[in-house]
Amino acid sequence: MVKYPLVFCDFDGTLAPEGGSVSERTKRAVADYTAAGGTFVICTGRSRVSLEKRLASVYGGARVPFICFQGGLICDKRGNILRRLTTPKEDVLRVTEAAVNAGYSPALHAGGGLFTDRRTPVTEYYERLTGCSFACVPDISAFVRDYGGEFDKMLVLSEKGAERGLEDVAETRCVGSRFVKSSPTFLELIPSQSGKGGAVRFMAERLGVPTERAAAFGDADNDVDMLEAVGLSVAMGGGMEKCIAAAKLVAPPAAEDGVARVLETFIGV
Repeated sequence: MVKYPLVFCDFDGTLAPEGGSVSERTKRAVADYTAAGGTFVICTGRSRVSLEKRLASVYGGARVPFICFQGGLICDKRGNILRRLTTPKEDVLRVTEAAVNAGYSPALHAGGGLFTDRRTPVTEYYERLTGCSFACVPDISAFVRDYGGEFDKMLVLSEKGAERGLEDVAETRCVGSRFVKSSPTFLELIPSQSGKGGAVRFMAERLGVPTERAAAFGDADNDVDMLEAVGLSVAMGGGMEKCIAAAKLVAPPAAEDGVARVLETFIGV
């Protein structure tokens, strides 16, 4: 028996330290929670390709539902797509041009690939973080105009200390998209109807669990709507200000096994 039979959890900065690995204590806590009957769902901004490389490090060989692209892609435990929302090309083009003009590196997720216009320290960091490699295209705006497929999302990547202009980029007018911040240096453009909160409500309804009996863990502004959608909202210590303000409980940071410490209290209740 578990208290809060459904848990949604961000990955970077929450389940694992930014750029780090999931700890052994956290792996055990997730395994014990699921063995006791709980459902633990990672809800992340990562792409499907990036997340699937890490699922085994959390769940072993178990097949589980998951949520990626800030709620834009929801899959069941067999990997079947339950919902996919994409970002309108016209918005991607406007923001790409604004980012390039401001001196930032755009990162485009499309067709399972990852595209940018040049290699920089921040794009190399993003590759290490996600485990995915960029394809560089010399004219990123032309690439967007000519691309025949759909865009799952885009990011504007800034180096630390140079993120101030991201707020100007975020003023770009969009018709079917909106901006979220997944870290102080990552500005993300996602479909207007997307977001972790909507994904949480979708998944909870599908699994037949009332949202007031669900819990969620996050550390950044893009996690706020997820925290607001559940009965128990948990922010990680050291997280972004809006996220902490939205939470009912503040746990120790990921480096101190904050998710595990809270999750362990759900078991046997």
